Amino acid sequence: MEINRIRVAAMAAVAAAAIAAPAIAGHSWGGYHWAGNGTNITLKINKAITSQWTSAVNTAIADWEVSNELTLPYGDVSVSRKRCNPISGQILVCNDSYGQRGWLGLASIWLSSGHISQGTTKLNDSYFNTATYNTPAWRAMVACQEIGHDFGLDHQDEGFGPPNLGTCMDYTNDPDGGGAYGPSNEHPNTHDYDMLNTIYSHNDGFTTAKASTNFGVREVGRPAAPPSSAGIGDSPSEWGRAIHSDGLGRPDVYVKDLGPGQKVITHVFWALGEGPNGRL
Repeated sequence: MEINRIRVAAMAAVAAAAIAAPAIAGHSWGGYHWAGNGTNITLKINKAITSQWTSAVNTAIADWEVSNELTLPYGDVSVSRKRCNPISGQILVCNDSYGQRGWLGLASIWLSSGHISQGTTKLNDSYFNTATYNTPAWRAMVACQEIGHDFGLDHQDEGFGPPNLGTCMDYTNDPDGGGAYGPSNEHPNTHDYDMLNTIYSHNDGFTTAKASTNFGVREVGRPAAPPSSAGIGDSPSEWGRAIHSDGLGRPDVYVKDLGPGQKVITHVFWALGEGPNGRL
């Protein structure tokens, strides 16, 4: 009954967002995607979270599963939330007090021969336990956005001022909207689902999602090396080199080379007024 309630709420949010959001250019994150058969990918999402995050993370998963490209079984796992070491072929969502390092959330994807082979989302309680961010709207937006990055989506917009676009893939200073900000940015919108359709509309002939049906043989001539099992660190010095900046000029995408055909890409959601060098 609970999951049905979440799905109904997600569909209502999509309908409302479709009315509010304008047509936006494509927002694939660098073309990164899980290998699949061009129809639907079954991708397991593992949760290593505390009760404060249950509603936001479960709702985000239900929201994203509205897409006809994704089937998202999920469950709790007993792993180190601090380390949040990736699980091959799956996504892991963790929360912990990662320190006053300037960021609210991290989404990291490991690439093996060009395809996503595993992904993690880290939610930083060092900020979410403060009055500014300990709200349903901030938790919903950041959880939704970081999990969306793990599928290969980028932002629809990287400015922080009003109005909101009615999607969690939009930066904002006011995620629940209202006034000049307009719609809430707590859920995906129709354009996010359209982008997933574009990203996953081709047949790779195999899958990198371990929980999914075996669509075919591994790519001939290009066997993927085993992905790294080490989690990404909590500071910019551990994320590799910066390759992109947000609308405020803060580096928000980093790449770390792990060897031939292997790299990890990390998307950073900075706290208001903060960045890699402390307070702005």
